[in-house]
Amino acid sequence: MSALPLFMIVIFAIVLGGILVLFPIAIVTSYRKAAERREGLARFAHQREWEFRADDRALVDRFTGAPFGRGSGRYATNVIIGDHDGRPFTAFDYQYASTRGESNNQHFYSVVALNLGVQAPDLSVGPTTLLSGWVDGLTGRDIEIGDPAFDAHFTVHSPAPEFAADVLLSDVREVMRHHPGEAWRITGDSLLVIRSGRHVPADIDARLHMMDALLDRVPDRVWDRLRGEQPR
Repeated sequence: MSALPLFMIVIFAIVLGGILVLFPIAIVTSYRKAAERREGLARFAHQREWEFRADDRALVDRFTGAPFGRGSGRYATNVIIGDHDGRPFTAFDYQYASTRGESNNQHFYSVVALNLGVQAPDLSVGPTTLLSGWVDGLTGRDIEIGDPAFDAHFTVHSPAPEFAADVLLSDVREVMRHHPGEAWRITGDSLLVIRSGRHVPADIDARLHMMDALLDRVPDRVWDRLRGEQPR
């Protein structure tokens, strides 16, 4: 055997040995970080007197539209359930797997859902460059509110233009101007904010405050009408 092939065999053996050593270490490190993060979220929930669940299968099919219902291997984990300013909310990590060719890709999202207390028409609002990825599965069309600056930056999508106009009054639009990168949607009985990645306590707090600010500025008559009540 010549020296060159022998040298290549030695190098290959060293590389393979390194992979066999490093791969288990990477797995253990990943599990340890996930456990530490889970424990941190549980402490955060406990401090706020909220409930923490490591996972909740009922949330996997709870909502419609992207990213829900996609791929396979769907999970809802690191679930926090509580009340914010008198409104029930649920925050959780959502993940699913998709296959492209021989690659198996994992997709991770952070979801915060604030309960409206009433069933409402679908409504999606967000930066024009971002929203197209979140209207999947929703019916309706793009709607212009009549505010040129707002319409230029944000896309509004809903099957109920009247509801969109009632919700997106000037005070609500002003909140959106202070959060120009945020996208949100109303679906069923919840207001949702969804971001790529996994949530951390500071993100949950910030999103709840923004969502609360949005809903506080929607007139009571909008919700009364949906409940079939007389306006107050």
